[in-house]
Amino acid sequence: MVEYLQFWGKAQPSELDNEPDYHPLAFHSLDVAAVGESLLRSDAFLLTRFNSLLGMESTLTVPLLCFLLAMHDIGKFAKRFQAKVPSHFPDCFVGEELSTVPTDYDHGNGGLLLFDADASIFQLPKDTDWRPMIAAVTGHHGSPPKGQRGIGVRSLRSRFGIKGINAAAEFARHTINLFEVPHSFPQIPDSCIRRASFPLAGLAVLTDWIGSNRSWFPYQECNFDLASYWRDTRQRAQTAILEAGVLPSKISTKLTYDDLVGECNVHPSPMQQWVQSVELPQGPTLFILEDETGSGKTESALMLAHRMMVDGHADGLYIALPTLATANAMFDRLKHSYRRLFAYDALPSIVLAHGARFMHEGFKECVLPAGRMEPNYSSNHDENACETTASAACAAWVASDNRRGFLADIGAGTIDQAIMSVLPTRHQSLRLLGIMRHVLIIDEVHAYDSYLQGEIEKLIEFQAGLGGSVILLSASLPEVMRQKLSTHFIKGIGKGITHGKVPSNYPLATMCSVHGNEYTSLAGRAERARRIPVKFLRSVEDALIRIVKAAENGQAVLYLRNTVEDVLDTHRELSSSGLNVHVFHARFALIDRLNIERMILDMFGKSSTPKERMGQVLIATQVVEQSLDLDFDLIITDLAPIDLIIQRAGRLWRHHRPNRVGEPILYVVGPKPVTHASESWFKDFFPRASFVYENHALLWVTSKILEEQGAIESPTGVRSLIESVYGENALSNIPPELEKNRLTAEGNIKAYHSLAGLNTLDFSRGFLNDYDVWNVDNKTPTRVQDEEHVTLRLARASEGEIEPYSLPNTTEESWKAWRLSEVNVARRRVPLEFIPEELRAAARKAKSNKENWTRYDLEKILVVLRKDKSADGQRQWTGCAIYDNKKMIYLRYTQQRGLEFIKNNSSNL
Repeated sequence: MVEYLQFWGKAQPSELDNEPDYHPLAFHSLDVAAVGESLLRSDAFLLTRFNSLLGMESTLTVPLLCFLLAMHDIGKFAKRFQAKVPSHFPDCFVGEELSTVPTDYDHGNGGLLLFDADASIFQLPKDTDWRPMIAAVTGHHGSPPKGQRGIGVRSLRSRFGIKGINAAAEFARHTINLFEVPHSFPQIPDSCIRRASFPLAGLAVLTDWIGSNRSWFPYQECNFDLASYWRDTRQRAQTAILEAGVLPSKISTKLTYDDLVGECNVHPSPMQQWVQSVELPQGPTLFILEDETGSGKTESALMLAHRMMVDGHADGLYIALPTLATANAMFDRLKHSYRRLFAYDALPSIVLAHGARFMHEGFKECVLPAGRMEPNYSSNHDENACETTASAACAAWVASDNRRGFLADIGAGTIDQAIMSVLPTRHQSLRLLGIMRHVLIIDEVHAYDSYLQGEIEKLIEFQAGLGGSVILLSASLPEVMRQKLSTHFIKGIGKGITHGKVPSNYPLATMCSVHGNEYTSLAGRAERARRIPVKFLRSVEDALIRIVKAAENGQAVLYLRNTVEDVLDTHRELSSSGLNVHVFHARFALIDRLNIERMILDMFGKSSTPKERMGQVLIATQVVEQSLDLDFDLIITDLAPIDLIIQRAGRLWRHHRPNRVGEPILYVVGPKPVTHASESWFKDFFPRASFVYENHALLWVTSKILEEQGAIESPTGVRSLIESVYGENALSNIPPELEKNRLTAEGNIKAYHSLAGLNTLDFSRGFLNDYDVWNVDNKTPTRVQDEEHVTLRLARASEGEIEPYSLPNTTEESWKAWRLSEVNVARRRVPLEFIPEELRAAARKAKSNKENWTRYDLEKILVVLRKDKSADGQRQWTGCAIYDNKKMIYLRYTQQRGLEFIKNNSSNL
């Protein structure tokens, strides 16, 4: 027997299996390489993309990548790894003191250490820096190994043993010859190696997970030579990728606008006509589509994405949205039309990607056959340990992992899920592999804070650098932001391109490619051109009077407030009026938030009837201003930045409805923009909202411009409104009293933007753990606020027992009920947990159920609620938590109002 065949690679026998009790390391390595070869040869798009990234032909790319994938577990040739299963400790190590061999060994890091000690072991040409590629495959457990540059072979003997090093070298030599990798080929530039290392890392994760599934790759005896086993496992690999459902679906060759919207004789807008006719450039392309709210930008993006898919730019698409609610709404829109993007006989997959996707009733995931759950080789049972078996990872991936969303043909989800592909998070490479193959569509691209904007810019840079294309959508994008976004795309391409002269027209289509930037001015929909009068109310009391009057006249009303507390105060004021008043904000338990979301879409959506809408009042926060297709007869809004005001105005008389009552007037509640406004001009009027929108100078200019203009002219006046607030000299004439506030706010914006740059990966460095960003002890947030919020798990207390607020339908769905019982709040409001003494045993029992409370859930705060009745007879739940100086704070929860912090009712413990 060849000596390297003595080394085990998988050793998790099952009494139910009529199989050997281990799988040779060499055979498992070939399993993974065979999966990679099958994927590359069956997926022309994926192979073409790797060819482009490496600057090589398929005849070189396929054998090279297969060899690298076969090296993913080369660190398992180490004596320390083989000692993890003493019964299969190779005979070649006889004489070693097994009892002195520690088993706390990371085989991914060991593989890179082997390369760092002696790169010639891998038999690759010497004139190329292969380290990023070796890190990519040996880092297949989710993050790049650290390695140690300059380490000597002698220092590896305690880890590998001489026999282990020799076996690894012999296996590498036989494998590179088996795959017929040329001993010399054109030198690959270091920049190409580094950029290709990112998707290669994702490919290594995917192929290892599939190649570890014993349903497709059962354990084998060591009675094959390498060539014979390679021949057999290639056949198994072809079956595996077909059954796994990871190959892209066939795209339809033609799609009309009527096909896309599912209606006949629908007249497309000028933007929609443009996306159907514009000549597509070769290579990665960025499109920025700026058009008014409700103009059909989503349909424009889908039509354009389909054309790019047909043209070979991508094999699917992912739409990223600001919030969970908007992602749900987009998924509901796509699930009725996405099949039209693909061939008639295709079975395309669609996935909703966010942390609560399993709670969405319309979501049905396409299931990859799961591997059998196997225990870790490590003794510490750390779920993030490198030695978690790939089969277990595959099963977890199938069961609950959002990363699958980026391997589906169509994905809709939050921007956070996409951003995680450029953060130092485990398995970011798998997300990145999926995104680079798709057209990335980002909706409401203007609507993010400076930290998220910085992350989005880096995401766009990565997408361009990996050959992917992007479509950005906005109704109110400032010119300075457009230039930043296109600059980062250009940086990713690696070309020095000037922006050129930007038209001031609106709507506007921007196309950015290796040929430069092209701008196309377009007309808006003639039938949608309108002038929306803007009137100011100088008190909340005036707003309430108008709401009551409008509702009594049968109008559907929205009052959009800037904080949850303001929403609740307004609801309290209106509750005694006898009106049908509803509340929507982010501080509801997930079960109630999803129900309210559906109710609002039914009541105020495009299909709502006059009877359903009549006299209904919605008091909401910013959760309703983006991407939700809602329509109101009257809108009142607290003062906010101009782009958000324009967004909110887009929900006013959004759809054609005969026999409307009243006029389409947008009322803005806020202080008068006096010439000598005090430093506390905005804070005095909106004490709470002053922390939501920090730049009060920007709000002053917004108020002044709207007061002067008296209306929003759409679409012709939108550009001038935006630039009058965000343009280069827009804040030059603010009251001097607001100057300090402006400087502070702008400083914070720059700081958050810089922080995003520090927290995201560096595309130029490749998939290497050579800089501090990969510190696994730190959790990098997708939003800067993540560090300031905490998740509460609401629980019912009854007869000494604790159960989730959202009662489970079955015992098996208990985990789901706990997830549906969660709500996020500022950590400063509820920093510590308080469990009544008589319920502490029940709380410990609930948390001990590892299916319901994973180790991640233990970071959440349990809030025990008891049923009560409010003064008006409504059912409510009350509970307690601990905040500053061990004081107790009382909480109240109702389905109608969500979570509240009861004022003037705190005491020392």
